Amino acid sequence: MKIRLATPSDTDAMMQLGLHMHQESRFAPYPMAQGKVRESVQQILSEPKANCILLAEHDSAGLVGMLAGCVTSLFFTDVLIAQDRWFYVSKEHRGSPAALKLLVAFRRWAENRQARELNINMSVDIDQARFNQFMTHMDFKSCGSNFVLPLALVKREQATHAMTST
Repeated sequence: MKIRLATPSDTDAMMQLGLHMHQESRFAPYPMAQGKVRESVQQILSEPKANCILLAEHDSAGLVGMLAGCVTSLFFTDVLIAQDRWFYVSKEHRGSPAALKLLVAFRRWAENRQARELNINMSVDIDQARFNQFMTHMDFKSCGSNFVLPLALVKREQATHAMTST
């Protein structure tokens, strides 16, 4: 398993893996705006001092994981922290060294930018128990929760979609 920084030529492969992440996540009912995703990837890659996209490549399977992150300050301090934007390993490669190596590489990247801590969030709702176990094993401390409440508009859209797809 090789970990490396993404380049613009990786965009199509990242889009494919991102599509898998989207389909597996709680966001699957929301349409994926591929143009918006491409713009986001380009923006991240254009600012390598503050942003990164790390890729996990398997010898035969190709791109199997990715972690995008940034260094930023919290609203109340100038102290820098590193924050993930997304962290995903394909279902077939969970349990491989991919997630571990991506996290270690992100830590090194953040330390090189003088970040004081890593923040990794889980909002996609993919295999939460396994993710929590992995992060605890990596000595991360849980310091909060994510809560979601679908609003009436979303419920109406889902009902309309269910009626039109039958």
